[in-house]
Amino acid sequence: MSRAFLVRIAVRAASIVALMAMLVAPGPASAHQRGATVLPPDARPCGYSLSEMTRRLALFTTSGNDQAYYPRTPFQILYFDPATAQVDTSGDGWAFSGTNTFSVPAGTQFFVPLQNADDSPPVLGTLPRSQAEAASYFFDPAQLGAKGYRIDVDGVATPIGPRYVAGPVRTPPLLDGGGRHMITLGAFVGPLPPGKHTVTIDGGLYGDLLFPAYGIRFLRGHFSYQVSVAPAHPHR
Repeated sequence: MSRAFLVRIAVRAASIVALMAMLVAPGPASAHQRGATVLPPDARPCGYSLSEMTRRLALFTTSGNDQAYYPRTPFQILYFDPATAQVDTSGDGWAFSGTNTFSVPAGTQFFVPLQNADDSPPVLGTLPRSQAEAASYFFDPAQLGAKGYRIDVDGVATPIGPRYVAGPVRTPPLLDGGGRHMITLGAFVGPLPPGKHTVTIDGGLYGDLLFPAYGIRFLRGHFSYQVSVAPAHPHR
């Protein structure tokens, strides 16, 4: 989800209610036991990189997860259903949550975006020009100050750190204000065994750039996805 999109949603939330739901309880079996794998940041499943997925997802992300912009890829992208979106603005920051359910065939791989930034106005600080600068931009407390990002699959968590930052990549004109560059913190997840699984993500931004721009101390998210994997069909 893009930072600019979240800002607009939070402003609209003054006239609706909140955006993004709490994690549900993890499944009884661990991800290690059931075969889930968060791939390393340099993995290229089906020839796709994190940067390519950033480019493919740019319009979908900045549309607010409008299905008309869902990209064609070999992956099931895990994203929140806008109808479940909630935001808690009762503290000195914004806490977002959201959920969704997915049913996929056996062998399906996944892409999980955790956070985005782009150059649609208003831009927090200066959008980086290289991947190395982008990682610092995300995680430096003097900038966005990302902390606590992780993907939890059936109760087993994988921290998602600076090496999972991709971009900036050149994009079509973005739908949250016309920017042309995006950065994504995200990861690929390997196929899950047949059955029901819970994938959750959380983390937040706590950096110094937030307060001068928006008067908040943090922007954090907590998302839960229920994934049903169909049994593999035996060869006839």
